[in-house]
Amino acid sequence: MSASEALQKAVYEALQGDAALTALVADRVYDVPLSGAAYPYISFGPTDFYPERQDCFKRRTETFQIDVWADDDMDRAPCKAICNAVVALLDQARLSLDDPYAMGRCELRLARVMDDPDGITKHGVLQFEAEVQTQV
Repeated sequence: MSASEALQKAVYEALQGDAALTALVADRVYDVPLSGAAYPYISFGPTDFYPERQDCFKRRTETFQIDVWADDDMDRAPCKAICNAVVALLDQARLSLDDPYAMGRCELRLARVMDDPDGITKHGVLQFEAEVQTQV
């Protein structure tokens, strides 16, 4: 398992295990949502990383995106509520990663809610930056 996979697994488990978030999206947290997935839901977006090497350990800074999808054509509030619940859960979180990885920091870097081109769907974009360490 790579550091990226370990981080995504920990984020997925945190999202699925949070009662406040489950009240808003049920169990609809997807890596890649199926066509026609019921709204509202959360999906994983793009990721990237860059390595940082030191004597005792390897560390990488991972940027990952969480996408929030809602379909209320008259109101952004449902999408914003889900975004706020995700931020409350993940910003400054100390998630437990599978060995040999450990979480350093996790910080929100960008939050945006926008209308999709269809005029109905609301799309929340949350970008986080996390440090993942590996013992050498």
